[in-house]
Amino acid sequence: MNNVLARCRTKCRTVFMLLLALMPFAAQALERDHVRGALIASVASVAPGTEFDVLFHQDIDAGWHTYWISPGDSGAPPDIRWESVEGVSVSEFRYPFPERIAYGPLMNYGYHDTVYLPFTVTVSEKFRGDQLKLKGSGRVLVCADVCIPQKMVLELTLPVGERLGSPEHEALFKEAAAKIPVLLLVSNRVEATEAAIELHLQLPVTKDARISSVEFFPYQQDVIDNPAPQLFSITESGLTLTLMPGFEFDSETSDLSGVLVLREDVGSGVTSAFDMVIGPSGASRGAAGSLTVTEGATENDRMSLVAALFFAFLGGVILNLMPCVFPVLSIKILSLVESVHEEGESIKMHGIAYAGGVIGSFVAIAALLLILRATGDAIGWGFQLQSPIVVSLLAYLFVMIGLNLLGVFEMGLSMMSFGTGRSNQAGQGSSGYLGSISTGVLATIVAAPCTAPFMGAAVGYALLQSPMTGLLVFAFLGAGMALPYVLLCYSPSLLARLPRPGNWMVGLKQFLAFPMFASAIWLVWVLGIQAGPTAMMQVLGGSLILALAAWLLGQRFKQPVTRVLSTLMIVTLAGIAVLIALRQEPAPALIPTSASSDNLAAGVPGVYSKHSLAKARQSGPVFVNFTAAWCITCKVNEINALNTSSVKEGFIRYGVTYLRADWTNEDSNITAALQAYGRSGVPLYLLYEKGNGEARVLPQILTQGIVLEALAGLQAVPSSTAAELVTF
Repeated sequence: MNNVLARCRTKCRTVFMLLLALMPFAAQALERDHVRGALIASVASVAPGTEFDVLFHQDIDAGWHTYWISPGDSGAPPDIRWESVEGVSVSEFRYPFPERIAYGPLMNYGYHDTVYLPFTVTVSEKFRGDQLKLKGSGRVLVCADVCIPQKMVLELTLPVGERLGSPEHEALFKEAAAKIPVLLLVSNRVEATEAAIELHLQLPVTKDARISSVEFFPYQQDVIDNPAPQLFSITESGLTLTLMPGFEFDSETSDLSGVLVLREDVGSGVTSAFDMVIGPSGASRGAAGSLTVTEGATENDRMSLVAALFFAFLGGVILNLMPCVFPVLSIKILSLVESVHEEGESIKMHGIAYAGGVIGSFVAIAALLLILRATGDAIGWGFQLQSPIVVSLLAYLFVMIGLNLLGVFEMGLSMMSFGTGRSNQAGQGSSGYLGSISTGVLATIVAAPCTAPFMGAAVGYALLQSPMTGLLVFAFLGAGMALPYVLLCYSPSLLARLPRPGNWMVGLKQFLAFPMFASAIWLVWVLGIQAGPTAMMQVLGGSLILALAAWLLGQRFKQPVTRVLSTLMIVTLAGIAVLIALRQEPAPALIPTSASSDNLAAGVPGVYSKHSLAKARQSGPVFVNFTAAWCITCKVNEINALNTSSVKEGFIRYGVTYLRADWTNEDSNITAALQAYGRSGVPLYLLYEKGNGEARVLPQILTQGIVLEALAGLQAVPSSTAAELVTF
């Protein structure tokens, strides 16, 4: 019965949100700002080596509201990102206690009228400058009958010198501090059934206390039924609060930590707010509602270092067969055909140079990844492709490589020499080896979007170990990728089988330019998903500018003045193209992806979130596709397996809900879900049965047969209900 009610409530919520979105006055609401933001500092000037508090002031229109850190049934907390300033660090927001906001069948947690979110700015002793400029930008979701993700730009400038207070704001900061919940560690006991959760808290209250209301706001999404009444009683041992369980409540694993608000009928009214830690011993709560729940053992918990090194090496070998790497390797082998009959023993050195470029690049990327993760960024393998700037520059690189292969221009010592791996003097000297190193670097760069079999588990293991162990695993991954070419360079019998150079090589070299152009087109498509159609047009224009620069580079001007002018023109054009790439940034997500779907639109069909997964599992089995637009392996799997008619029919036959977790842009929720299964990148395919239980992890390379075999273990459902459950 509870499941039926839950499904009904879910459908009502979805219909209600759609109706609100179609209200005729929605367009009028978008015409003006309904929340205004400002920064208020607790000091008039700041000194290096000190810290100070700042208030993020939200002035909200009447009838509108913004959201708490855990927004309830729908909504999203403020998303503000601060510009990096050397020597300056900014803390997370400290949220005042919220209010319950009824929204049709939903219950949200947020604020009306005015709210102040305090945070702390720390200035190191090494800070240099006459002024401290703090600038943040992002979005604040403001809602009434419609919801608007409103763009917000916040700026604060303070003189640097002697630390001086700001007396005119003291009362404001005291008022804001009084609304921040106080951490209170008390003994607690949780009794739970399918119908109710009882929190027994040993708070210092008595039956004589004139408590008029008690409200509980959990940090974790959907552990309680938010709209349900919250009933309290006072006993000799303290306070008992009765709540209804939510979709994701589990008596053994759920963390019920949150904020408890007590209102007393004393004088004009007294309100007290407490930050309560209420949860199982296996769960702990970090800063400001960040939740960490102990997961069950993953494949990484059972993997040894030797196994991780073996899987990394094997995955690196297989990586050579991935469509993103094969064109580059083909060009390198083509250069080997040209040089094998000329260079003799130096071929072996080219193999070592190529291996050094591959292994060094893998270790460098891994080191950067580990450093960024240590600073708190929730990222994984392939993180560089989540940056529109990197995607734009890579698109440029592939265009230039293609033009180089077509003979539009020639460069001897740059990355463009990767195709020959040789200098202009038949490979003599270090410049030829520099070309081989460059090829290794380029092969690693283009391999970044790919995940080969065995590779995912090894990389996931590496990111959970010490930095030295992690770098060792990535070095083995690079060694595996470099192995086939090194073996070719060191095997006289294999070298003897290579055809002799001839005119056929010119045509093949030019033909290989077209896979490079295809890669550039694919990257521009990825950029369109990340940053929008305007970014696509800008980078296409930048590619045209680079093509003109490449054409000028290939012209052999005889007059010195003409050569100087053409050089200046080439540098100017290249600079313009690079500036265009550096201007690219992710487009604002007005329609939430998985990271925000827990909040703004928890019921968006087909979009993965913890909330949508929990709701779907109430109805039947669920298939989750962790993917990204830049993941070529993912796209091949979708074409060959997931998007085929037989697999779609299988999903319908077994009543499987299809959820898509899109990791094209950075998404901390998806990163956390990947890590829970010992992975640091996509693809990952999970098949859940209805209700509770662990997910079945499918292979990284899918076929129709693999998916259908996995579905065969499920119980078929009547077609009339299956059609309602499946979501593509």
